Amino acid sequence: MAMKISKILLLLLMAAGMGLVSCVADAPPRVELAPGTVVPEKMGLVFWVDGLDIEAFGSLQKAGKLPNITKYLIDRGVTVHGAVASLPTITYANDTSFATGLLPGHHGIVGNKWFDRHSLIFQNYNFIKTYQQVDSDFTATTIYEAIADEFTATILAPVRRGTTRNIDNWMTAGISWHFGMQKNVNHLTTARFELIADVANRTGRWPKYIFAYFVTPDSAGHAYGTKAPPYTEMILDIDRQVGHICQSLEKAGLLEKTYITLISDHGFVDTPKHFDVAKYFSKTLKIPTISKRYGRDELFEKRVAHFAKARAVVVTGVMRRCCIHLRPGEHWWVRPTEKEIDGFRHAQFPVHTAGPYRRPRLPDVLASQSATDLVMVRLGDNSVRVQNKTGVGVIDRIIRDGKKLYRYRVTKGTDPLGYASNPKASALMDGEYHDADTWLAATLDTPKPDCVVQLIELNDSPRSGDIVLFAADGWAFGGTEKGGHGGLLRHEIVVPWIWAGPGLPAKSSITSARTVDLMPTMLHLIGRREAIPAGLDGKSLAERLKRLNHKGHKEHKEKN
Repeated sequence: MAMKISKILLLLLMAAGMGLVSCVADAPPRVELAPGTVVPEKMGLVFWVDGLDIEAFGSLQKAGKLPNITKYLIDRGVTVHGAVASLPTITYANDTSFATGLLPGHHGIVGNKWFDRHSLIFQNYNFIKTYQQVDSDFTATTIYEAIADEFTATILAPVRRGTTRNIDNWMTAGISWHFGMQKNVNHLTTARFELIADVANRTGRWPKYIFAYFVTPDSAGHAYGTKAPPYTEMILDIDRQVGHICQSLEKAGLLEKTYITLISDHGFVDTPKHFDVAKYFSKTLKIPTISKRYGRDELFEKRVAHFAKARAVVVTGVMRRCCIHLRPGEHWWVRPTEKEIDGFRHAQFPVHTAGPYRRPRLPDVLASQSATDLVMVRLGDNSVRVQNKTGVGVIDRIIRDGKKLYRYRVTKGTDPLGYASNPKASALMDGEYHDADTWLAATLDTPKPDCVVQLIELNDSPRSGDIVLFAADGWAFGGTEKGGHGGLLRHEIVVPWIWAGPGLPAKSSITSARTVDLMPTMLHLIGRREAIPAGLDGKSLAERLKRLNHKGHKEHKEKN
């Protein structure tokens, strides 16, 4: 997250005796509990590693370079092979899903940036003054609120509403981040376990649930790409921090009672090529466009006047997904129809010189760009169109006997999702409706896993846009960063996910799971199953994880 603080202020803070950018000790935190401190019988701990690319992680682990993650997690527990992140593959969207068990289309935090056509707010969390605002931008119940009677703690987490003790590190970690001292940021997260122990001793109880955030692989991936040494070094350093924390918990007698999971929100794509969608709309297509944060602190009348200047709002997020909101009529809060989206005429489109005079549809123009991998167009509440340069498909959703079912069909040209060339996935393109788990299992090994289900669920939020662009391999929608995410490529979507703890079999694995399952699974494992809210998108994996004890170490042909 880009925190904009002036260097002068930072230097003044440092000079004031913060002592913050002297390296924090790279050592196990002191976790010593006083006699009488109550320790829950079952506890949960999440290591959220932002931007942990599955290919980089797998290569390092196989090479023996992640000894602590291997020792304390992989060798002691269950690896989720084929864990898919929530779409879009963006930090704030996934963090909110971790905390709520809902997909972004249902909790409404559809990225680090979003535009709400009803409130007329363009939000951007990438500033020091806005990164904490996310908690007030959604209403779903968080895991911390679900177990409000328990002692819970977060470290550096953006979403923390309802937690007993949230530890921001915003000043110490923010300044270290600003000056490129990324290891210091990691070490601060580890050191905060000492603070948690101090609080536990004062209050007389150890937390039931701790959520610890490691941000630095994401920072390094954006700045350098995933093939550069700084990205690798951040993963190696986080392995050291996981070792330090687990060693301290083990020494304090807490490890064997703790369900630990290591999870990520997205992978990475190196992005040497850039295409500025907002500039293309305003300069080339001549569409009055707004693409910057506005309105969070302004009166509604001012917001109306501000957005009345534009016919399009372009939200690029982290550069590999772009939401486009269109206003064909007078009011922003009236969503355009399919016909209005296709026939949007507030641009000087090029005219075909051969054949009859006609203007191309706006989605076709956007799909023709080299930077674009896929265009999604909202057709209604239960239908979206997906298209690329060579083909068009439609995803439909129905509810039958209280269960959501999905259909995907190609309506023109070749299959834009690439499922037709995969035997398992193509078998579901039979004109019939199939459930979400069946689609996930069948598409897991395709270049774009789980898109049939997740794209149409994302469409439920009006913040998602009337048109959504996903970038082609090697491309970003604006910016100059060397790495990005937010798109639909497999290694953006499939992420590392490991569970270890009491009763979970060692060196085991399951397949076909969504990271939105984190919240209900954790509540189930730590003995608070009754606190799982109704109506979640995620579901508990606890029985699947434990069932391996009776079926062997690897899951075979089991439906989720």
